[in-house]
Amino acid sequence: MASFTWRAESPGVGNAVMERLQEVGVLTRVIEQCLSGALGINATDLAAMEHLTTDGPLTAKELADRLRVSTAASTHIVDRLEKAGHVVRRPHATDRRKVLVEPVAESMNQVFGHLHPLLHGVEGLVEALSPGDRDVVQAFLTGVVQIYTDTADSFTQG
Repeated sequence: MASFTWRAESPGVGNAVMERLQEVGVLTRVIEQCLSGALGINATDLAAMEHLTTDGPLTAKELADRLRVSTAASTHIVDRLEKAGHVVRRPHATDRRKVLVEPVAESMNQVFGHLHPLLHGVEGLVEALSPGDRDVVQAFLTGVVQIYTDTADSFTQG
């Protein structure tokens, strides 16, 4: 019986920068799986927590927009996170019709406790760059973010 070897030929094969970006993508998903497991939540709920951490308290609608899900789905996500003790709902300070979702401090401490080695290590790499190199890396990553955003937008439009 003959063995079959499958290898996808894709753009970037043999390009060290493209290969490192692919590795970062794969390892990001591995870390997300590990962090989700440590928090007892799924990947979508973890994505919601990330938005709440970086963007501050949000309404369910704002969270839905960032996650690219329906408001009904966002409500279910918030319900699960609240039940797990990771978020609380609070009245909006100026609009009585709105409710804000905010992360619980203990959960944020747990998240950052797990991510501290990664964040500290990357921060050290950035700080070691010369100002000129830092500008080049920032411009490159800004371009990568724009390409990712444009690609994500093309999925939601189709």
